[in-house]
Amino acid sequence: MKKVFVIVVTYNGKRWYDKCFTSLRVSSFPVQTVVVDNSPGSDDSDYIKTKFPEVHIIKTNENLGFGRANNLGMRYALDNGCDYVFLLNQDAWIEQDTIERLLSIHEKHHEYGLISPMQTNGRGDSLNFLIDDGNRNITLLNDMYFQRLNDIYTITYVNAAAWLLPRDTLETIGGFCPLIYHYGEDDDYLNRLHYHGILVGLVPSARVSHDNMGERLSNSQCLYERANRENIDVFLNINNNKSIKSWRRYYLWKCITRVLRHKSITQYKKQYQILRTNHGKIEKCRAAHKLKQANWL
Repeated sequence: MKKVFVIVVTYNGKRWYDKCFTSLRVSSFPVQTVVVDNSPGSDDSDYIKTKFPEVHIIKTNENLGFGRANNLGMRYALDNGCDYVFLLNQDAWIEQDTIERLLSIHEKHHEYGLISPMQTNGRGDSLNFLIDDGNRNITLLNDMYFQRLNDIYTITYVNAAAWLLPRDTLETIGGFCPLIYHYGEDDDYLNRLHYHGILVGLVPSARVSHDNMGERLSNSQCLYERANRENIDVFLNINNNKSIKSWRRYYLWKCITRVLRHKSITQYKKQYQILRTNHGKIEKCRAAHKLKQANWL
């Protein structure tokens, strides 16, 4: 029997906990659930401990963000002999056979270092649009239309709301880069997988419901939030040979030219300041990510 640790990072998400943890409790493949509680001062941990005593809780003293909190859970899973970890958002819940299906597919396709179930919205009536850059995997779409689905499809992107990672991936790639606080952690992790030639797969026969931000905000608001995040993941991308010095020169040049044209420099100035402040840290992370090792765990 493979040991699967499900890691759920929580932060003031009590409205989803019953659905999320009940779905894990009744999984047809038994899992060990680990909560990393990112909400100091709240009673979230007490609520989970009372209703779901089987859950192991790691309480943080601050909001570590998505990546660093998941790293604590992944380290715990490694130390306790995991074969797989399954990262699950607090606002998501699985079907009874989701884990079982994912494991069955991975047993036949060991070449994949990360696989995800198909993600729907919380109502279950629409696919989550944050899959493979907006569901533009033409082979998958063709096969869905003609009802001839394969076990698994190679994709370039799927958001980290529901990732199954075998132990080998953690030991080769590690955890999330701690420089990224929120938004972009999954982009950076997938960039590292692609750099090391590790495949990412989507399993259409497995399903997870994700009551994600796309339902609570309009698409335009979601895109605005992503566009205005601190885009450190772009600078960390080890598949891009552009140096940090080149990035800094680019944003400085953009600021100067826009000032001369009497245009706003807010976004360009922000990116320049991020690079100036984090130059050394970004270079260090890029160098570490090129090595096959359990970074950040």
